[in-house]
Amino acid sequence: MPNIQIEKTNYYYELHGNGDPVVLINGLKADHTGWMPVLDMLAKDHTVLVFDNLGAGQTTDNGEPFNVEKMADETMELVKKLGLDMPHIVGHSLGGAVAQSIAYRYANDIKSLALCNTFIKFNDVSKSVFTAVLDMHKAGDSQANIMSKILPWAFSEEFLSPELEEIVRQGSNDNPYPQTTLGYERQLNALYSFNAEPWVSSISLPTLIVSAEKDKIALPSDAQELADHIKGAKLVKLNAGHASQVERPVEFIAELMSFFSELTCAYRPY
Repeated sequence: MPNIQIEKTNYYYELHGNGDPVVLINGLKADHTGWMPVLDMLAKDHTVLVFDNLGAGQTTDNGEPFNVEKMADETMELVKKLGLDMPHIVGHSLGGAVAQSIAYRYANDIKSLALCNTFIKFNDVSKSVFTAVLDMHKAGDSQANIMSKILPWAFSEEFLSPELEEIVRQGSNDNPYPQTTLGYERQLNALYSFNAEPWVSSISLPTLIVSAEKDKIALPSDAQELADHIKGAKLVKLNAGHASQVERPVEFIAELMSFFSELTCAYRPY
């Protein structure tokens, strides 16, 4: 399997498709498989990088604490080692925090920014929910029970069903690379300390903000706050819960592709 060593981190990654590069950054507790519902559609016209974040999946390191800025720096080092020139950066939830940091710190190295179901800082409701998940981890609860706790927060009531819950529970128990308690705690602490308020208004890249009307984690008001701070940002709303790329994959990709197409037309030489 593809791996790249960056400092003390051994990153697991995959490249799919061919074309302008797109980097997909996962959210809290997710590994690269969280993008599978949209990957094939996006890879038809783009080279798509998916990878496991620090603290998740098959990526391994020395177990030290990290913050969102470190995640941003190492993501861009991975991008550069893979030779992906001027990629579109797409981040979901925690990945959206990382994407904001990349846009602020590496504005000259990326083409555009897509912030999906994310926030300027972690809201209090989400903090309480995911702190309870950490307590379940520390108590030694099963992966299936932990995911059952998360599911009502990840999906809308219309999408969630007993059949889906059983599929997710079974998949969680069968996962050969489940997130460890330490990995989850490190990611959660990175989110706790993230606050883009002092600098987010300085982001001047073309930006798409994807919100979901029934998102209970990154609220529609969080998306509006981002749109209010990033000049010229385009805000779209999907009829979905937090995991909008899973719940509405066709609509999600349609919004991304439309955004990318608008950029191409805007910079087309005549």
